[in-house]
Amino acid sequence: MTFSDELKNYIKARYPLILVQTVEEDRLLTDIEKITKSLEHYLVTWSSVSGLKGKHIDFENQEYTKNVETAIKACEKLAKLDKPAIFVFFDVSLSAYEREFKEFAINIRHKGYRCNCIIISTSSDISKDIASEVTVLDYPLPDRESIKKQIKKFMDDYQDEEKAQIDTSPEVITALTDAAIGLTHAEIENCLSRALVEDHCLDISDVKSIVKEKKQIIRKSGILEYIENSLSLEDIGGLDNLKYWLEIRGKTFSDDAQKFGLTAPKGVLLVGVPGCGKSLTAKCIAKAWNMPLLKLDIGKIYGKYIGESEANIRQAIKTAEAIAPCVLWIDEIEKGLQNDNDSGTSSRVLGNILTWMQDKTASVFTFATANNITSLPPELLRKGRFDEIFFVDLPDFEERKKILEIHIRKIGRDIKNYDLDKLAKLSGESNLGKNIRLTGAEIESWVKDSLLEAYVRKINGESKSNLSMADFEKVLKRMVPMAKMRMDDINTIRNWAQENAINASLKE
Repeated sequence: MTFSDELKNYIKARYPLILVQTVEEDRLLTDIEKITKSLEHYLVTWSSVSGLKGKHIDFENQEYTKNVETAIKACEKLAKLDKPAIFVFFDVSLSAYEREFKEFAINIRHKGYRCNCIIISTSSDISKDIASEVTVLDYPLPDRESIKKQIKKFMDDYQDEEKAQIDTSPEVITALTDAAIGLTHAEIENCLSRALVEDHCLDISDVKSIVKEKKQIIRKSGILEYIENSLSLEDIGGLDNLKYWLEIRGKTFSDDAQKFGLTAPKGVLLVGVPGCGKSLTAKCIAKAWNMPLLKLDIGKIYGKYIGESEANIRQAIKTAEAIAPCVLWIDEIEKGLQNDNDSGTSSRVLGNILTWMQDKTASVFTFATANNITSLPPELLRKGRFDEIFFVDLPDFEERKKILEIHIRKIGRDIKNYDLDKLAKLSGESNLGKNIRLTGAEIESWVKDSLLEAYVRKINGESKSNLSMADFEKVLKRMVPMAKMRMDDINTIRNWAQENAINASLKE
């Protein structure tokens, strides 16, 4: 069901107050105009600048209706005339005029007024006193077909310009459309216009410009972040079981897999020891699958008004679905879902996430990570939310060896000059003690600090100043592994994982 169909049904059912959240009021108003025309209703709009406006309706004092209270009274007078009407209010605060709107809504229901009141706003400031009268809808971002039509129209409008060089080939239109998914019509128009102004050309090279603009717009939302990196699955040391699972699932997004009867994977949850590659894997899988990576900061979705937090999570989900196929990374998901003193907001946010994860049809792969499994709500772990739950443990000998190789190469050193077997043993139980091993993050820090140790020797004038095995041994003696400090926590996670998760590594 399209948004227009949904809104039309609410109007026909005579829902009194409908709040639609969007920044695209011009596009939404066009859709509302089409609905009112099909229903043969009158359309009356209000703004603080223009007051009440509507065809075939004469307002004696236009200036007088710029006041919200008097505008509502004028709307009620029109409603009493038994003329079917839709009243649209722009950027009005429900919390500031909740009594006026509440009484209008009650009158619509009890007195049988043939009208609806639609409020178009970018925020949801609904108090408890009026929440029962308000239906909240989210206006979707433009879909692929709508964006393609907009790009074609833009090209047609400027095709005859003397200096303009526009490539209208299907390949370019498709590439520009893919890049623009997730933007509003106004943002797309701005991107295309800027691209044309810069060099009087509109071609495949402008895809990068649109993607760059999209990153800025997503970042400005404060909830989602567009992550870009050049890492691949080869940059992950170990976790072979998880990597194989991801490589196979990545192939199911193809058209061939869909025709074969497969469906795209929903997502995966990684639980385990901090610093062992969970976040790194999120970055690598997006690159391996050649998909955008969006990071959702759950802590930033919470707002002070009733319904604002839920609206924020719906907006984040809507953006992710518009950009699909993509990877949605929710880092440390437990931290945003464990507030018991917020009047049920966390529960409602969790409910929104769970419902979406269960029912979503868009190709959004949810990649969630968690460190504290005791804080995870049981309903999040139920089958159907994630395709699989993986446990990431401290790296074993072979994994530590691979991680060392990756990071020694990154600092520009030849691994042939170092005894990786010895270093892997030094960073494990044979040297540090039972059940104590360095995490992947600690190994990375170990390599960097050892390089710093070598540099200090260089500036002190030592002749043999290149990174040596002695530097590694010296630095390691100063390190206190996390596995030693948090041994009880790690054992708790391991015990839980034995019953509830698959090990991300292939063990001997």
